Amino acid sequence: MNRLVRALVVVPATAVLITAGAAAVTAGAASAATGEPSGAPPAADGSSVWCVSTSGAKACFAEYGDKVWVKDTAANGASAAGTLQDNESSSSWYRECFNTRGAAGGWVMCDFDVPEYQNGYLWAVDNPFVGSQAYTKIYTSGII
Repeated sequence: MNRLVRALVVVPATAVLITAGAAAVTAGAASAATGEPSGAPPAADGSSVWCVSTSGAKACFAEYGDKVWVKDTAANGASAAGTLQDNESSSSWYRECFNTRGAAGGWVMCDFDVPEYQNGYLWAVDNPFVGSQAYTKIYTSGII
């Protein structure tokens, strides 16, 4: 097989393997999704459902079912996000749910799988990565 043919076969195969490996590593630790339109979350009770608000965003998490709801509360053209993450300094896992529907779009919901029996944080973020944000502590219990 000449050099050109070998290069054309080996390079794409290597890229596929590297991409698949990166996806496998990332899938266990992180996940992001654009939420699906939804009704309002269950009422926050501080023991199985938590909510947090900041200027422009509200997010809620229900430990049973590992669901995150996000509402954009500011008509500023920016998205809103609800983020779950562990409270360890290593940040071994996080999940992020985006609401791209705008302030008039209501609630969206993302259905995640998070590690059980862990302390963590729920963040509400307006204009993800640069906007206002707030958090509250959560606990991810196992199935009862």
